[in-house]
Amino acid sequence: MTAAATHAAAVDLPPPATGWQAEFGSRVFFSGGRLQKDLYDPDIRRQMNSRLTYGGTAATTGELFGRLDAPSGWFVKGYAGIGTHGGGLLTDEDYPPDTVPYSKTHSNLRSGKIDYGSLDLGFTVWRSESVRIGAFAGIHHFKEKYNGYGCLQVSGGNFCNVTIPSSVLTLSETSRWTSLRIGVVGDVALTERLKLTAEAAALPYSRLDAFDNHWMRPDINPMAESGQGYGFQVEASLTYRLTDALSLGAGGRYWYHATTGAKTRFPGETNASHLDFRSERWGAFLQASYRTAF
Repeated sequence: MTAAATHAAAVDLPPPATGWQAEFGSRVFFSGGRLQKDLYDPDIRRQMNSRLTYGGTAATTGELFGRLDAPSGWFVKGYAGIGTHGGGLLTDEDYPPDTVPYSKTHSNLRSGKIDYGSLDLGFTVWRSESVRIGAFAGIHHFKEKYNGYGCLQVSGGNFCNVTIPSSVLTLSETSRWTSLRIGVVGDVALTERLKLTAEAAALPYSRLDAFDNHWMRPDINPMAESGQGYGFQVEASLTYRLTDALSLGAGGRYWYHATTGAKTRFPGETNASHLDFRSERWGAFLQASYRTAF
């Protein structure tokens, strides 16, 4: 890269800090999601009795984000979003020998909710005219609620031999993940006005607090579920600077959470039942941001 090109590329990154700098903005995040829950027998650890898969939903969330940089190289950044999701199917499978024969039912998903947020503290570890790299640690919150309506027996079994209409709420799952985040974030000025930002974070510890509502079964409505696990998150965006302060951009992200030890207890059972949760969310966002120095 020539000296002139290097200087032009550097224009889109904040200059080496001589004071405080801030960037803040808003996003619209369009995403898909999937939650899978495997339930094991309370007395036979390796025997999976049922699997519930909430999939095929589409979510739209509004989001606020920002970053504050200190002259010392320390920075604080974060985002928060809230929205709704719907569409897709809940697939409820029950397996022998606990359920004979194998059973599979479908319920329609709608009226779901989602909210999330992250807060990170980091330090800029390396910087040139066109590149900035930082490391950070923080907390991530992610909550989602799925609502299944109706029940259609599609294979074996007799749980829904009499079809329950799709106007009736039959199953819900609410899960809240609270996670430790450790990651890196980098900016690269591609041209005078175009900037690429990428971020990757490991979630070495996640706490899951959840509950299951079987609305047609008062004995297990609700059932508390809890445990711990792990995950990871990746994100990238491309922004174009319209003015010295205002930028527009687009990007994508992927989140993954899973449990390594989660449990629930059925009424009358001496032993708790082990659970495996896996949650995924992926999608694209559009954003507008404003930056200033002071």
